[in-house]
Amino acid sequence: MTLKSENGNLKYQIAIPLLIWGVINIIMSIIYLFTSSDLIKGVLTQSFFWGFIDGIIGLVTLIIKKDFDLTKIKKIFLVNVYLDVLYVIIGLFLVILGSSTYVIGNGYGVIIQGLFLLSVDIIHYSHVKKILIEKREI
Repeated sequence: MTLKSENGNLKYQIAIPLLIWGVINIIMSIIYLFTSSDLIKGVLTQSFFWGFIDGIIGLVTLIIKKDFDLTKIKKIFLVNVYLDVLYVIIGLFLVILGSSTYVIGNGYGVIIQGLFLLSVDIIHYSHVKKILIEKREI
């Protein structure tokens, strides 16, 4: 099921938070150059790479001309929710089992990014699911 007007709005609802988060992360990662703390360097390493990837995903989402298939996008968000939980678990392992302060910082960075994406993906999944339910009632 595709909804042209809803898809346009949905593209912005998906893309804008990712773009903003990406830019904030990349800007914050500049602190990496000025800190001597390995813990902070680890967090900011993750901040840079996740921010770069999130920014690209947000930009591509805005540029794509094709309408979303809401049923498919709902499934993608659900898969992403499970992946986000996995990211948080991996981050926890890095924090608990980290062999250095830098690795532990990377773990915290992965946890931060995973929690952000988890919240965004749950919100989008719920929103798309609600749209699909409303359209079936018509």
